[in-house]
Amino acid sequence: MHGRKHVRCPNLKLKELIKKQAIRLIEQENVTDFLVGQIGGFEQDAYDTVLEIKNDYPHIRVILVISRVSELNPIQKDYSGYIFYGRYFDDFIFPDKCATGYKRCCIIYRNRYIVENSDFIISYNRYKSRAYEFCRAATDKGVTVIELAGTDT
Repeated sequence: MHGRKHVRCPNLKLKELIKKQAIRLIEQENVTDFLVGQIGGFEQDAYDTVLEIKNDYPHIRVILVISRVSELNPIQKDYSGYIFYGRYFDDFIFPDKCATGYKRCCIIYRNRYIVENSDFIISYNRYKSRAYEFCRAATDKGVTVIELAGTDT
């Protein structure tokens, strides 16, 4: 990296869409627990948005679901050289299967945990990817998937 930090810029339009849906879930569906991840860009934007909402809705809980223990470090680098700084969370969950699996499988196990323990998922899937497949699996299990890719970003 030669002394340079790669800084990821949040997608502000997408964060507004996330905020609108998260507030709707709090006010209309009585959602109090938000399971969040922090690996991908969308996950980071969603996580930061829920933290912002927590200022106005202090009763909600932010629960970080991790795929590996290193995600709890206050500062970490991801594969593409981005530096992440630890965010606040009320609690964290480390699914059992994540502790025993290959790094790439751990993300799959983490996503399965989220699908199996959620009533709603806010997603952004422009393309048919692994995340898209998990959202489809969530729908098959009766989880309501709120897809933001079709909205104006």
